[in-house]
Formats: sequence, C-alpha cells, structure tokens
Amino acid sequence: MSYFDCYLIPVPTAKLDAYKAFSQRMAVVYREYGALRVIDCRLDSATSDGTHFHADGAQSEVQGEELRDFPAAAAARYGETVILSWTEWRSKVERDAQLPQILADPRVQPRDVEEMIFEGDRLIAGAFYKLLEC
Repeated sequence: MSYFDCYLIPVPTAKLDAYKAFSQRMAVVYREYGALRVIDCRLDSATSDGTHFHADGAQSEVQGEELRDFPAAAAARYGETVILSWTEWRSKVERDAQLPQILADPRVQPRDVEEMIFEGDRLIAGAFYKLLEC
C-alpha cells in the first residue's frame, strides 16, 4: 500500500529558488533509495484565504466559524509562502527500510556554505497511508 511523507513548510518568497534547488537535490537522493516521486507545490496566494476554493456559499454554511487556511496552519509570516510537499513510497516497509540510509547519505547533510532556507522547527510533517485514488 502506498505511503507518503508529507510536509507543510513556510518558506520566504525571496528564497524560493534556493528552496527549489535544495528540494531537487534531496529528491535525487530519495529517488535513488526507492521513493517513487517527490512533489512540491507552492501556495496560490490569490486563493490562499480559502474564499475562492470552496463552492459558492460553502463558507456561509460554517456558521460562527472561520475556515482555516494553509498560511495560518503553517504559521506563515509576512513575506513567506507555503510549500506543500510529499514523497511517495511503494509501502511503509520500504520507506522505513530506506530512511536510515537516506539520512546517513552525505548528500542530504547540510552544507557549511548553505544559508538556512526555512526554519526547520516550523515545518509540519506527517506520514500517511493512501486512502483513495480516483
């Protein structure tokens, strides 16, 4: 059964190119160790408040409550965007077997010359089983 490592990452918009280069470097390593794919999505800031996402009137159905959006969930600050990222594996067993090797690979270690692209303590992460694919 497919297994996914998923991340919500607040990234300064000024560092998007650096993030993309970092993520591409990581993806090469993860793919070598069996990840099926690595996907990074950038938040569409024009629709980030959720008002344009839901069907007409859907927000009014939530009486007395505000819908949460990705910037709030990621605690994004002024000048930041949100990256939704996931790595797909064939199975949890395969992912669990490969992850220690990936983390030991020198290519995923921080480089001395690299500036921090995002604050790791603000990254939101979770692992998921696939529930449905249509």
